[in-house]
Amino acid sequence: MIYLARRNFQYLIGGVVAMLVSTVFEGAQLGAIVPLADRIFNNKLIVLPKGMPPFVMEWAEKLNDLDRNQIFYGIIFIIPLFILLKGVCFYIQGYMMNQVAQKSVADTRGDLFRKYQQLSLDFYSQKRQGELMSRITNDAGFIGTAISYGLTDVVYQSFLAVMFTVIAITISWKMVLIVLVVFPLNALMIYSIGKTIKKQSLYSQESMADLNSILAETNQGVSIVKAFSREEHEIGRFDEINKRYYKSVVKGIRRNLLMTPVAELLAAIAVVIVFWVGGKQVMKGDMSFGVFLLFLTALMSILRPIKKLTAVYGIIQQAIASTQRLYDIFDWKPSIVDSLAAVVAHPPEKYIRFHDVSFKYEKKEERWIIKNFSHDFEIGKTTALVGPTGCGKTTIMNMILRFYDADKGVVLFDDQDIKQVTINSLRQHAGLVTQDMILFNETIRENLRYGKLDATDQELHEAARQALASEFIDRLPNGLDTVVGDRGFKLSGGQKQRLCIARAILKNPKILLLDEATSALDAESEYFVQQALDNLMKNRTVIVIAHRLSTIRHASCIIVMDQGRVVQKGEHDDLMKSSELYARLASYHFNQ
Repeated sequence: MIYLARRNFQYLIGGVVAMLVSTVFEGAQLGAIVPLADRIFNNKLIVLPKGMPPFVMEWAEKLNDLDRNQIFYGIIFIIPLFILLKGVCFYIQGYMMNQVAQKSVADTRGDLFRKYQQLSLDFYSQKRQGELMSRITNDAGFIGTAISYGLTDVVYQSFLAVMFTVIAITISWKMVLIVLVVFPLNALMIYSIGKTIKKQSLYSQESMADLNSILAETNQGVSIVKAFSREEHEIGRFDEINKRYYKSVVKGIRRNLLMTPVAELLAAIAVVIVFWVGGKQVMKGDMSFGVFLLFLTALMSILRPIKKLTAVYGIIQQAIASTQRLYDIFDWKPSIVDSLAAVVAHPPEKYIRFHDVSFKYEKKEERWIIKNFSHDFEIGKTTALVGPTGCGKTTIMNMILRFYDADKGVVLFDDQDIKQVTINSLRQHAGLVTQDMILFNETIRENLRYGKLDATDQELHEAARQALASEFIDRLPNGLDTVVGDRGFKLSGGQKQRLCIARAILKNPKILLLDEATSALDAESEYFVQQALDNLMKNRTVIVIAHRLSTIRHASCIIVMDQGRVVQKGEHDDLMKSSELYARLASYHFNQ
């Protein structure tokens, strides 16, 4: 927790100092018991046990010499002042520690989101979206609770426990030894229960991640759920995990609550023994009642910080479990990174070369997604990739963008290995349009500017015009300032795809990658989108995957793939005659 709070160290120090000063005032208030009990209420001299420090003896002698009325009016003035000052310190420490907590949570969430952006696509293929959401919401939130309450109590209650212990030891270290016998038993009990709390907390947080995953899946697929009348099925799935989460939380609460009464019982036994021993000293006259009352109050007061620290231990165990889950992400290394000698990529002038490239997503599996793939994609030409589902077409595009690296072989821009150039400069030269039609819940203006952050309104309108999107944008009440909804929910499929194309036009890439950009559209939408694509493809190097014959029949080269290998290459008319696989695909998949 302290490590996560390191960037707010000045607030942490300020909070600790305020807690220390507050502890001093707490001790001063407690010390007033002695003159109140002995000098004011009983009108007797303060009698201290033998062996106490000289400054304490002098303090007692001065109080014994003072008139009881002076002491009475002095305490009436001093105690409210101490309470006021302690209250000011309490406010300062609360403000400082909550600043540390909330800023640490914000920093941790920011770091985690930044880490998400830095990780490669293989990370996202192994993690559920709900699980990643749970890390950044629930787990980071536990850190804030642990700092604002847990860390605060650890420091402040430890100060109080030390102060009360010092007071008790100063009066009678022998009676304090009686209490110390209980502490090892108490610590052993807390440690044992704390281990189960940590384990239970980890299980609870994993259950919460499952809840988030189901929530994300059903919200995104709500139309499918309703179309298949599977609402009750999804409710059942949610209820099952919700109950599992509820049971795990209750178990953790039960174990947490168990620590406090057990700790109090052990401490109470020690206090009873001390009361018996100390009471005998008071009756013999070896110690005045006020001093024994101070000792007993200090000893009893130790229970309060111990009780707090015991409860805090459970919170800290939960935070440790959350921290472990966070560092599972922080420790994850991106598989695609710039090499130490990486240089800025220049756009290829002759070809994008795949030389004997092989690749598989799961390195332990035997099946290769791409196997010994070789081809020179000519610059300025359109090359189409066709083949059965799963033959590796999209993987080829992903490797050009370095979403994944080849396990064998090399990908070159002219004669430059793309692993030796910076990732950002490489991707600046390529534009991607997919069938997924990803839009953000922002305005049309902000979605288009994803292609060029500093684009002017004139450039936005021109890109929309070329993408044939102006005709529907102009009809919208707010035009470019219309919010499109989550994943573009307020727009039709064709409208969303034309915005994606306009976004790519704004980027003005040298290399254009089209991954089945019209496969999910109806005939009318496809007509407009295909026109927009034709505008986008002009004077560019295009690599296209399509299930529509109209998209690829005029390609300079068509590569027929099967099981990760190149089966045949050529133009459409030649392949229709020479390639049985291509002819079959054209017949069944290209909507001729």
